[in-house]
Amino acid sequence: MSDSPELYTLNGSCHCRSIKFIAKNVNLDNIGKCNCTYHNKDGRILLRVRGAEDVLMLKGDEQIPLNLENLASFKEDGLSSYVANPARYKPGQHEVHHCFCSKCGNSTFSVLNVESFGGRSISLSARLLDFNAIGKDIKDITEPKKVTYVDGLTDKFGMQKGEPWSGGAW
Repeated sequence: MSDSPELYTLNGSCHCRSIKFIAKNVNLDNIGKCNCTYHNKDGRILLRVRGAEDVLMLKGDEQIPLNLENLASFKEDGLSSYVANPARYKPGQHEVHHCFCSKCGNSTFSVLNVESFGGRSISLSARLLDFNAIGKDIKDITEPKKVTYVDGLTDKFGMQKGEPWSGGAW
């Protein structure tokens, strides 16, 4: 019997479907909520994946890995980003681009390079993923006891299951 988590491939899109993507190697145990000022106001439920090879942007018939270097190439499709407090962090150690659809306004994902959080990764907005395709319901995946709460407010990025950090929400 393997202790490896079950991994899924899920389709996702914003409300207007201008931004479409495929998320690969999705581990449903990586559902989280962050108490940083941005995510607290946004209310996003996050699903963290390791890197660009795990998120493929759909552009016509093309599947293009998403990363910090190519974010601007999706602007014509409606993808915009907000860089969280760039003057506050050391270049190369803490870089977070909160992405959203400029057409319908949905928050789509955060593309980050945060040294204390394990380097480069992508946090998808879990509500944009088609869990029904794998026979799952988002309400079951996001039960508070299953959620990993991230302490982004202090920039220490501590993680704990089952209970939000100070300033966070259930």
